[in-house]
Amino acid sequence: MGERSERGDEGGPGGEPEAIGQCTECGEVYAVQHEDGDLRPIGTDGVCECGNDVFESVAEQ
Repeated sequence: MGERSERGDEGGPGGEPEAIGQCTECGEVYAVQHEDGDLRPIGTDGVCECGNDVFESVAEQ
């Protein structure tokens, strides 16, 4: 078996959640990881269902 990084398969859709992020276009909320200074939704190809790829951090209440 190959080695995996601590964050999972790089570039893949999986990984451990690090924060909650909200799409800046439609408001959809995702579990996200920090990647290269941006937020990347887990379980997707890096974009929201609406096609947007910009997310902002949501403070848990």
